[in-house]
Amino acid sequence: TNEAFIRFVAGAGAGMTATALTYPFDLFRARMAACRGVEGPYEGYLRATVHIVKNEGGPAALFSGLRVTLLGIIPYSGITFCLFETLKAKLIARRGDAAGQDPLGSGWRLAAGALSGLCGQSATYPLDIVRRRMQVSPNLYRNEVHAMTSIYRTEGTRGLYKGLSMNWIKGPIAVGVSFTV
Repeated sequence: TNEAFIRFVAGAGAGMTATALTYPFDLFRARMAACRGVEGPYEGYLRATVHIVKNEGGPAALFSGLRVTLLGIIPYSGITFCLFETLKAKLIARRGDAAGQDPLGSGWRLAAGALSGLCGQSATYPLDIVRRRMQVSPNLYRNEVHAMTSIYRTEGTRGLYKGLSMNWIKGPIAVGVSFTV
C-alpha cells in the first residue's frame, strides 16, 4: 500500500542519513576489530583519520565502502521501520484506540520491534557480510557484485550468512528496545 511505501522510504532515508554521517567511525571500528595481535592498527580515531587520509587517497578514503554500506542499510532500515510501523498500526487497530491514547504497552512495542528487526536483518544479512569484507580488505574485491560472487563461490551460501544466528539474538533485542524507548 501507499502507507507501507511511505514507511519504507522514511526508514530507508533515516538509516541512510545516520549511516552517511557516522560512516568513518564504522570504518575505524571494522578495521580495529579485524586487526590481529595486541597492538591495533591505529592509536585512536584522530591518528586513524590522519593515516587513512594521508596513505589511502585523501579525505574520500574515509568513506571507502560507504556505497556497499548504504546498499545494505537502505533496505534494512526501510524493511525494519516499515514492518514496525505496520505491525504497530495493526495492533492498535485490533486493540482499539482509546480516546486518542496509544493502547500498546511496552511489551507489544518490544515484540513488534524485535520481529521487525529479525526480518530486516535476515533479509539483508548477505549485504552486511559483503560490507564487512570490503571494509576489512578494501583491495580484495572490485565491487559489491564481485565480493558477493567470490564469497558465494568459495564459501557457499553459508559464507553469506556467517554470524546470522548471533544477530538473531542481538538484533531483535536492540531493535525492539530502540522502538520501545
